[in-house]
Amino acid sequence: MLPCISIPAFRDDIMNGLTEKILALDAEADTALKKSAAAVQEVKREADLRAKRLIEEEQQLFEKQKESDTAALAEKVEAERRQALAALHQKMEAFDESVDIDALVDYLLSVAKERACP
Repeated sequence: MLPCISIPAFRDDIMNGLTEKILALDAEADTALKKSAAAVQEVKREADLRAKRLIEEEQQLFEKQKESDTAALAEKVEAERRQALAALHQKMEAFDESVDIDALVDYLLSVAKERACP
């Protein structure tokens, strides 16, 4: 003869088993969520560090480029200054060569004599 199982007890056993399975699945899901949240935080942290390194590298490249551009500009300005000074010296020499100082002095003396002794 088969043992007699009451329907309410059978139902309670099934419900208890289902509840245990649900609680176990809930615990597994909670653990998986916590692991994925930790993994996401780690990925974010690594991405932040990578972004900071890239920003620092770009800032260093910018500074180097700025220094290079400044040095090139300073060299260009210095070259232009030297060229302008050379041109000025050439013009001064040309002027000095074009003016006959002795003749100018003689002319000024003659004008002064004419005015002083009419």
